[in-house]
Amino acid sequence: MKAREKGGAIDLVIVEDEREVREGLRYLLGLDGRIRIAGAFARAEELLSWLECNPQPEMALMDINLPGMSGIEATKVLQGRWPAIIVLILTIFEEEDKILASIRAGAKGYILKNTKPEGLLEQILSARDEGSPISPTVARRLLEELRRGGPERNANDYALTPREREVLKDIVDGLTYRELAERHHIAGSTARKHMLHIYQKLNVSSKAEIVRKALEEGLL
Repeated sequence: MKAREKGGAIDLVIVEDEREVREGLRYLLGLDGRIRIAGAFARAEELLSWLECNPQPEMALMDINLPGMSGIEATKVLQGRWPAIIVLILTIFEEEDKILASIRAGAKGYILKNTKPEGLLEQILSARDEGSPISPTVARRLLEELRRGGPERNANDYALTPREREVLKDIVDGLTYRELAERHHIAGSTARKHMLHIYQKLNVSSKAEIVRKALEEGLL
């Protein structure tokens, strides 16, 4: 099925096997007029079947640990068949290896399960505006995990300028473009321009890909 028109409320689906968590997310996010809950499912297979006969949503909030098909496997399927859907992973601290696998599967953002409602809403909305919400805590844990994985590889520097390297580190640390602007005392438009140049030079399309490439290729 074709996608809904973008620009209005975000059409979001939730995949979470714990009923209380699933219904809590449906209720809390549904209170905000900027988000429209298109569906909530206990299993990834239910979402995939639903997508066969319904307009595809703009985003999917996906738990990793699901009965049957895992959230990582489901993300691979979604990216292969419905690549326009932005997949945001619901995660906990102890799942660094699974988060890395989710990056490789095509997930565009990572939201902690203990995030407060207002923070959760902000991160979901930022996924449309900025491409990928990555919690600073998750970013730090990913950095620690990748650094434990072995020696750094010889890296292509991608012709990054000194300022772009600073911004790259800030992106990996989980900062938004607004926080980047404040840290470097520059206009928000200038921060966006630096981020766009980094996206182009690294040939990536999301913050999740930037984090993976920067850490795996030793760009930091």
